[in-house]
Amino acid sequence: MNTDPLRRPRIALLPLLIASVLAPPVRAQDASAETVDDEGATELSGVEVEGIYNEGGQELYTDERRSTAAVTEMLSAEQIARTGDSDAASTLKRVTGLSVVDGKYVFVRGLGDRYSSVLLNGAQIPSPDPTRRVIPLDLFPTELLEGVVIQKSYSAELPGEFGGGTVQLRTRGVPAGFVAKLGLGLGYDDASSDDGLGYAGGNRDWTGFDDGARALPDALASAIADGTILRPASPTNPGGFTPTQLEGFGESLAAQGYAIESRSLKPNASVGGAIGNSFALGEVPIGVLAAVRYANTSDHVDEQRNSYAVLGDGSLVQASGLEVARSSEDVELSAFLSLGADLGDNHRLKQTAMLLRATADEARIAEGYTEDPADVSRFHSLEWIENELVAAQFAGEHRFPAAHDLSLNWQYTLAQATRESPNTRSYRYDRDNGSGEFRFSRRSDSNSTVFSDLADDSRDLGFAFKLPLMLNDETYLDLSAGAALTRRERESEIRRFEFGAVGPLANDPVVIAGTTPDQVFTPETIGSTGFELREITRGTDNYDAAQDLDAWFLAADLNLRSAYRFTLGLRHEGNDQEVSTFALGAPTTAPLVSRISTSDLLPSAAFTWLYSDAAQWRLSYAETLSRPDFRELSPAPYTDPLLDLETIGNPDLKPTAIQHLDLRWEHYFSYSESFSAALFFKRFDDPIEKIQVPGTGSLLSLANAASANNRGIELDWLRGLEFLGDRWSHFYTAANYAWIDSEIDLGGVNAIQTNDQRPMQGQSPYVANLQLGYRKPDNALEATLLYNVFGKRIAQVGVFGAPDICEQDFHSLDFTLRTQFDPEWTLKLRLRNLLDPKVEFTQGDAITREFRRGRELGLTLEWRPQP
Repeated sequence: MNTDPLRRPRIALLPLLIASVLAPPVRAQDASAETVDDEGATELSGVEVEGIYNEGGQELYTDERRSTAAVTEMLSAEQIARTGDSDAASTLKRVTGLSVVDGKYVFVRGLGDRYSSVLLNGAQIPSPDPTRRVIPLDLFPTELLEGVVIQKSYSAELPGEFGGGTVQLRTRGVPAGFVAKLGLGLGYDDASSDDGLGYAGGNRDWTGFDDGARALPDALASAIADGTILRPASPTNPGGFTPTQLEGFGESLAAQGYAIESRSLKPNASVGGAIGNSFALGEVPIGVLAAVRYANTSDHVDEQRNSYAVLGDGSLVQASGLEVARSSEDVELSAFLSLGADLGDNHRLKQTAMLLRATADEARIAEGYTEDPADVSRFHSLEWIENELVAAQFAGEHRFPAAHDLSLNWQYTLAQATRESPNTRSYRYDRDNGSGEFRFSRRSDSNSTVFSDLADDSRDLGFAFKLPLMLNDETYLDLSAGAALTRRERESEIRRFEFGAVGPLANDPVVIAGTTPDQVFTPETIGSTGFELREITRGTDNYDAAQDLDAWFLAADLNLRSAYRFTLGLRHEGNDQEVSTFALGAPTTAPLVSRISTSDLLPSAAFTWLYSDAAQWRLSYAETLSRPDFRELSPAPYTDPLLDLETIGNPDLKPTAIQHLDLRWEHYFSYSESFSAALFFKRFDDPIEKIQVPGTGSLLSLANAASANNRGIELDWLRGLEFLGDRWSHFYTAANYAWIDSEIDLGGVNAIQTNDQRPMQGQSPYVANLQLGYRKPDNALEATLLYNVFGKRIAQVGVFGAPDICEQDFHSLDFTLRTQFDPEWTLKLRLRNLLDPKVEFTQGDAITREFRRGRELGLTLEWRPQP
């Protein structure tokens, strides 16, 4: 029986791993009727369509970008393959106006996760990150993606929480015939060429699943399973635990080990495969595709970290300096299943299921000072984090010819995101300035052990009707209506423990001279004469949250003489959010409950002028919003992960209202080549910012600031070089550049921030990409050189008079080569971060962080058997 309170039963999604969504129907414009000849071929009146659908092809995605009513960017599977990127976050930095922060989170037009959203096949999905609303995109392998659509102007069918844009991930569909692939990859990272750090974990760590080596010991788990707080028995707490029980709990927890050791790092390795086919079940065509991928990568970074205090004259003085060595082993596992069926010519069903897992195992040692340069300490930490997303989708696409070709698209998605971090251990050693030796710290914060668990479940249902009306031979009108329901439930639990000094052995020089806590926390020293296990879980560490979101929309799309296109939309969203923060072991104490209930009407309008066969103008306007996150509404304190300061939410927060204006010109050289230039402007009313609670020193809260603006210019180019002459016919180029400017006005709120007016956090003033590629006509060889740069951006907003901490501009250069040396065999070479510049964070003229990521080499051998 599972008695670990941190490993609660999960929703049984695995049996439901049959789900999906369909690509939107492709309709030939100006087709008013259809006839079927004797051989079953369909002919549209006025237009005859003939060709092969190439899923993920560049021409298909360029055509969709051109024909949609919104301002969008497209990344096809063909483009993604050229980059050699292994996950969605890495490949999205190639898109105009997009940048990636922490290797996981995408900023669209300089706006962070508060103003970004991610849809999976049209459905909203939960996040395993306890402090961010957007799912980390490094969780999605590119091998599972048919393509990515980034919609930058709003339209009524999208969720109303829309700021910089919406990233729409599309998974691969079912094949038309037999397909199979098997790939094996090996990699080398020069940052990991030397020995790294590690510790004794479990026997199954290589799988990314903890085998129980880090779990709460059975006796301790059983004792606190019902929310009981680990407290010693006393006259005021007669139901507490006896010294003998506490000693047993402490010994079993300490036996899991603390020692960090030097060890050789493994080479990077990956293996993946896919198989699919189509067949007939009676008269029903069926397609199926299954894929799986496993990857194991190691990394080591040596980093310098400093912090600074502000003097009375505004100058900075160094307050701490640490040399940090950290090694990590990351395990990724993904599984994917897609099943589709055509029920006649007008009805299609598709199911998709996926399991995405990313496990990070890190050992870290930092040495230096945090207060007085003469007092040197070593800080050790061991951390294991399992992030998982399980999604089951079922979708349908239907057309009813007898009802004027009325169409219905719908999808239902069950998803669960989880985060488990068992037995995160931290401890500290202080240097004895007399002997120069390091001894186990006698400070009250000398050690901690934390178990945390988060589960975020969502159910998302959406459907949309579309009625195409031919008003005359040159004009048609599409009328659309739909609705969506989203239900989210989140549970977050944290249990914190420490070994506290209660007896003389805890201060014995021989005991605290142990080189690791394994030699300090022993059966001889754990007990009433030395160290005693205590629970230090905060009364605000645990919370439950829920969201009910109901929406409907109406839209009209008028195409006048195939030259002028007018699109109007209106969306209504009713949202109810609730977060309940509760203290464990206090059943008589009422939880802190915060609620927000809103009802919003969100209009949108777009105009497209197709003034030639090759070019068009777009103009759009929309109003959207951004709501407070769960924890931001709760008055219970929590630790801000960026500032490492206590923060309390504000139940009086209002949603941020956003107005959008977009203008773009597009020119298409061919079905797959284009150039575009765009202007955009966004105004934010009541943006949410951090403030200082009066009279509390450094306690933070949140409040609505006055306003913010975001504006920019975007240029995008994709074209082959055959126009330069025959010798250049096999070369192609892609380039994009975005200039972005933003300013937030705090409007006199009691802000802790140093600057009342500043750029928005995470916004780079410019982002640029350049690609130069070569491809042989027979597609047997392709090589691509890729360059990316982003400008200086605020990584952490300065507070209490200190300047903002900024991440300096970073230049990256990658190279990929693919050669097909046999009809069934392909070899891929990937060289990453060839320039390997320093990653620098500065505060004023001072450096707060500095390290190098290292260069990476990867080789993949791929076998695709012929049918």
